Amino acid sequence: MWLLNFKASIFHDPNNLLLTWNATTDPCTTAAAHWYGVSCDPLSATIVSLNLTGRALAGVLPPTIGNLTNLRVLSLSHNSFSGHIPPELGKLKSLQTLELQGCNFSGRIPDQIRFLSSLHLLNLSYNSLWGPIPSGWIGSGMLSVVDLSNNQLSGDLTVAGSGQCEFLQHLKLSNNFFVNEIPPEIEKCSNLRTLLLDGNIFQGRIPIQIGHLSQLRVLDVSRNSLTDTIPPELANCLKLSVLVLTNLDDFGSSFYNISADGSAGSVLDFSRGEFNAFDGGFPHNLLLLPNLQILWAPRANLGGQLPSNWSNLPSCSLRALNLGLNNIAGSVPESLGVMCRNLTVLDLSSNGLQGHLPWQLRLPCMLYFNISRNSLSGALPQFENRGGCDFGMVYYGRDGSGILDVEDIQKAYFNIPAWGYQMNVGAAADFDSTLVVAHDFSWNAFAGPLPLFSIGDDFLLTRGRARYKLFFNNNNFNGTFPIELITNCNDLHSLSLTLSANQINGVLDAKFFGCLRIIDFEAAENQVNGSIPSEVGNLELLQYLDLSRNQLSGSLPDQLGELKNAKQILLGDNNLTGKIPSQFGHLTSLETLNLSYNRLRNSIPESLGNVTSLEILLLDHNIISGGIPLSLSNLSRLIQLNLSFNNLSGHIPHFQHISDCTSFRGNRFLYSCPDQDSTPPARIPIPSEVQKPQRRSTLKSFVIAISTTVSIMLCALVVTAFFLIGRKRPRRVASLQRNVVTAFADAPLELNYDNVVRATGNFGICNLIGTGGFGSTYKAELVPGCLVAVKKLSIGRFQGIQQFDAEIRTLGRIRHNEPGYSFWILCWRR
Repeated sequence: MWLLNFKASIFHDPNNLLLTWNATTDPCTTAAAHWYGVSCDPLSATIVSLNLTGRALAGVLPPTIGNLTNLRVLSLSHNSFSGHIPPELGKLKSLQTLELQGCNFSGRIPDQIRFLSSLHLLNLSYNSLWGPIPSGWIGSGMLSVVDLSNNQLSGDLTVAGSGQCEFLQHLKLSNNFFVNEIPPEIEKCSNLRTLLLDGNIFQGRIPIQIGHLSQLRVLDVSRNSLTDTIPPELANCLKLSVLVLTNLDDFGSSFYNISADGSAGSVLDFSRGEFNAFDGGFPHNLLLLPNLQILWAPRANLGGQLPSNWSNLPSCSLRALNLGLNNIAGSVPESLGVMCRNLTVLDLSSNGLQGHLPWQLRLPCMLYFNISRNSLSGALPQFENRGGCDFGMVYYGRDGSGILDVEDIQKAYFNIPAWGYQMNVGAAADFDSTLVVAHDFSWNAFAGPLPLFSIGDDFLLTRGRARYKLFFNNNNFNGTFPIELITNCNDLHSLSLTLSANQINGVLDAKFFGCLRIIDFEAAENQVNGSIPSEVGNLELLQYLDLSRNQLSGSLPDQLGELKNAKQILLGDNNLTGKIPSQFGHLTSLETLNLSYNRLRNSIPESLGNVTSLEILLLDHNIISGGIPLSLSNLSRLIQLNLSFNNLSGHIPHFQHISDCTSFRGNRFLYSCPDQDSTPPARIPIPSEVQKPQRRSTLKSFVIAISTTVSIMLCALVVTAFFLIGRKRPRRVASLQRNVVTAFADAPLELNYDNVVRATGNFGICNLIGTGGFGSTYKAELVPGCLVAVKKLSIGRFQGIQQFDAEIRTLGRIRHNEPGYSFWILCWRR
């Protein structure tokens, strides 16, 4: 019995399924016999089907399988068979379905398989098969479905000769290593409905002969090395529904295989990152195909403009249009919104689009809308939402027949995530998962007040299932925060709102935080003033809060400590006062806390040492006093710490990953950092503790006073001469790499960047004599007897070249307020 030989070759059967196979019974003749996975023909009493798909079996496929000569179906997918596919399979002349996907087979595809003249469906995907396909084998015989994707097959692609490819309907060769050109002979497969050639190394042009495939519904040639223009002849494929010309390399898409039992197979790996680079614009007649539902062509090097004559169509079937990262110019046509009312995905990001957005776009019905990084301007309109939304395409439906259905493929392509949002449109039909909705207007020149946004009624039918991501950042929006920016906000699963880098002003109204579903609120680099409402503590889901670089004032509300899920709290560069609340110690998920460049006082709370998840702590440039809590040394994950320029005192605790003394500079009464040899730190004396000198003789004091006065006068005369000669015109003295040194008088020859670094002790804390908004000031003695003041500018603190120039001119007009300093020296990094 040949099946018992098969059983003997299986060494792992975790579910003991093959225990029903025994020598005392015959699966076809013994009454009440039941051999798992085996089916017989009742008339001939012969085995016609062996289906063990997905049963976690492990072993080898023995050559004796070729003795089951009446076998019509062999489905062993998603098991683990080591070794090669046995060539003896070529003996199964009655075989109609051969499914061996995901079985770990290696080696070449046996030549003998091409002799299976009755074979309709062949699926060898997701194995480690390599080498070329036998010449002329694709499309031969009765083959209707061929899936060889996700292997290591290589060489040229050849198609069966004339008259031998009429049965082929679905050809999937994705993610292999096929080279050279796509064969023009593909037109011989006149009934081809699905052609998936993505993820190979095809070169040259898309053959115009593909335009002769009148039955073609799905074409994917993405992630190859194709060039030249997109052939307008593709518009002859009037039934074309899915056209994928390019795809990005970080998608991790989920296009499922379909097996005989309807189960989902493995997932494609879009990580290899080849790119097509076409020439010219996109053929308008392709965009206007009457049945086209998905057009995917990001980063395809396309130019031109979007067609303005969509209104000439009797109807528009487009549901997903991705032309992001191209060179498309012009405006967004109104007719796109008027006619294409079923658009669910629209990505026109990173192009050269200008003008206004038409209000006819049905944005509330779009699961993914990305218009970022263009040059669009004007106010955002109130987008249309009449007639409800249609999401019929996102539902899966398999008939279990084992034949790849075109509509299944169309729906699977809706799982292609867009840009970086990992958008899963297919989840709309799955009420056990959430639906991601992303609308991105960022990096344009939109102006005016923020519009009120509502989500389509169909989204709200998901009731607590929609994750809404809304991006307005890096525009020119102005005005105040609307009290209710998102209507029906609390019906969402979550809301991410990014408003940074605009001109939004006014106060944060407490009612704005009535949307309890906010998980990400970013409004940095605006002109928001007033205090932070205590109601922010009601946002239990909040993970990211960024209000840095605004004009916020008042104290930090204790309620911030109630944000138990917060990972980042960024409030730097404001005018906040008062103390750091001890309640911050309750933020057990916090990873980043930035309170720098404010006017916070009092001490660092001991409770911060309880936030063991903290990785970044920035409290610099405040007026914090007292000691550094020893509890902070418990922060084992802390990798960035800045406590500089406060009024801290006492010892510096040991930090596991912090050894740079710059984290503590600018604190006059803080013990210095220990040297590398671990010698005890030298304490910087407090002025009140410095011992007064003993009384000297009057004569000695008089001589010292006269000498000092003469030295100062001589130094002053030298400085006066320098000023008269140079008129305080800034002069660049030396430049090392990108470090620049400039003096406001004729300087000695010893003035260069190396000498400045050496004289200031590498800008060490011991030579620090002051700090300001644009940098720090150090003392240096380049010439014996004359001290100079060195201003080290922080270019990043300037808002523009005028402010930088004004600071330099101001320094050129004044002397340092400390006695004995001859002139200014500026150091900065270009």
